[in-house]
Amino acid sequence: MSEMPCSIQDCEQAIKQIRSVMAARINVNYQGEIEEVHILASSGRFPKQIARDVESVLIAQFNLQIDHKKISVAQIGDEEEEGTLAIMESTRPRLVGVTLGTVNGMAEVKVELLTGDKHTKGSAQGPSSSHNKLRLFVDATLAALSPLILDKFLFVTEDVGITQLAKQQIALVSITLVASVGEQSLTGCALVRNDDREAVVKATLDAVNRKLRFPIKR
Repeated sequence: MSEMPCSIQDCEQAIKQIRSVMAARINVNYQGEIEEVHILASSGRFPKQIARDVESVLIAQFNLQIDHKKISVAQIGDEEEEGTLAIMESTRPRLVGVTLGTVNGMAEVKVELLTGDKHTKGSAQGPSSSHNKLRLFVDATLAALSPLILDKFLFVTEDVGITQLAKQQIALVSITLVASVGEQSLTGCALVRNDDREAVVKATLDAVNRKLRFPIKR
C-alpha cells in the first residue's frame, strides 16, 4: 500500500533526517500513491543501505509501505570519504584534447575526454570575447561529460576565471549541479602550466570529479 496517509512535506522532512541524506523529493500519481522517491545523498554509505533506511522511516513514522524499487538514490561526496563503492563501475574522466576555432567573431570549442576506455566529445559555441571563450571551455567539458552521467544531472556554468596566487596562475571554475532533488555548488581549480585553456578544462573536471561517480555504459 503506497497511498499517502500524511503530507508529502512531512515524509520528505523525515527522510532528510536519515544519515547521509541531503535532499528528498516524493512524486505521487493522481490517486495520491507514491510513484517515485528521489534521494540526494553524500557518499560514505551504500545506496541500498540508504534505501532500506527510507523504507524503515516511512513504515515506522507513517505506517507507509513502499516498494524499494521506487526509491532512487543519487550520491554526491568527497572522493576521500570511505564507503564510496557504487553499484556500477566508475572512474575519473581525464582530458585527451581541446581545440579552439574562431570565425567572424564567433568561437567554437571542442573537448575530448577519456573515461576508462570510453572516449566522449563535447562542443560549445559563442562570441569569441576573452572571458566568454573561457566559459565555452567549461561548457564544452560539461557537454563531454553528459553521456557519462546518463542524463541524471544538469550542470550550469556560473563563473570561470584565471587568477594569480603565490606567483602561480590558477584557473577557477564555479558550477551548479541541478538534480531532480536539489542543487549543489561545485568549484574546481587547476594550475595554468602551459595553456590556460587546458587549465580551465582540468579545473572543470576537478570540480566534477570530486563530487560525482560516472557509471560506464556497457
